[in-house]
Amino acid sequence: MSESFEDLLTELRPDADALQQAARYYLAEHTGDMPVDAMRAELENAGDAAVADGVIARLEGDSAAVETACLTVLAAAWEDPGERDAVRGALQDAKSQMPVVEAAILAVVAAYGMYLLATRGRKRRVIVRRRDPDGSVVEIDDTDYAEAGGVFSAIIGLVS
Repeated sequence: MSESFEDLLTELRPDADALQQAARYYLAEHTGDMPVDAMRAELENAGDAAVADGVIARLEGDSAAVETACLTVLAAAWEDPGERDAVRGALQDAKSQMPVVEAAILAVVAAYGMYLLATRGRKRRVIVRRRDPDGSVVEIDDTDYAEAGGVFSAIIGLVS
């Protein structure tokens, strides 16, 4: 029987700061250390920038919602057995580091993590593979990215 996410939390006993830091570490690892400004820009470009900014502002003022979002992102990642080492490592590292105290950074990380969880960043994705006359296979990836407005409404509903 494999370890559950709850078992991991019981073992490591992370506090709210460690959970938030762990989500930041986990996302950094999976986004190539994407800067917070780039995360925010991607959220704003995914749909209505005013909606994205409003959600981030709301999260900045609600540490419990940030914690819930971060916990949700880590728990969802844990469901993939291939991600368990990364989640465990992020939680272990977070417990040994000074926490990020800037609410704005944590709010963007939480919103971005939930955005990725909810949409994987996509509204629609079609991959077409066709064989060219020379026998090579060409892949055409047609992706429409999700509009943030509807996604953010769902996020707020989850963490409120």
